[in-house]
Amino acid sequence: MRIAEMLQAIASWLEDPNNEAFLIAEYNDDCLNVVAESCIEAAALLKKAAERVDAIEPAEPTTITPESLDKLADIATAFDESGDPDLMAQASVIDELLLTIAAPPGSAQNKLAAEEDRINMLKEKYENTSKQLKEDNKIAEAEKAIEKSKMTEAGILEGSLSTRTCPDHPGAQMARTGEHSWQCELDKKTYNYQIGFTMANGVKVPGGDVANQTKLETPESNAIFDTRESRLGGYQP
Repeated sequence: MRIAEMLQAIASWLEDPNNEAFLIAEYNDDCLNVVAESCIEAAALLKKAAERVDAIEPAEPTTITPESLDKLADIATAFDESGDPDLMAQASVIDELLLTIAAPPGSAQNKLAAEEDRINMLKEKYENTSKQLKEDNKIAEAEKAIEKSKMTEAGILEGSLSTRTCPDHPGAQMARTGEHSWQCELDKKTYNYQIGFTMANGVKVPGGDVANQTKLETPESNAIFDTRESRLGGYQP
């Protein structure tokens, strides 16, 4: 183990709230405060020392050499040629490790950066397409026109003159509570078709009546019994 790693390990132990020093000092709050402050200060000094030592201390000689990698490749080849499924799977793992070791430094970071750049490029491409479609189809102008065209008050024949289902909840039944007055079974709101009401979306429906909505012009029924003489007032030539 390198000196810097050992100093970092000691600093981590000092900062751990479950170390023995903290546990022993728990019986007294003053002692615990002194121990905690001292451990934190000592951990900070050890971390700084570890950084300085890491810059001075020579790197440990690596055991990964071309000869050792060649031997490992030979082992992977032997495993692969053995015909044993387990050994062949281990050979695949060894091949992946050898490829990782042989990769140049920073290749993983470069690959991640390239993937992020590609994702950002695709995002920009699709976002620009969406913006262009909105401009071509004039979505903003359509939204403004729809907003301006919202109905705030219905005409006399644009709303229901009488119905047994709720205007705000299509299909919901209503119960009669009075003359021209009906109550929704869902929210218990009362609708009076004669004096008008306001719907949940803010549209005001004026009052109306279905009486004489369609006038039928029919002659008097007793005219069917008239004769020519009676219509001429009894005149006979």
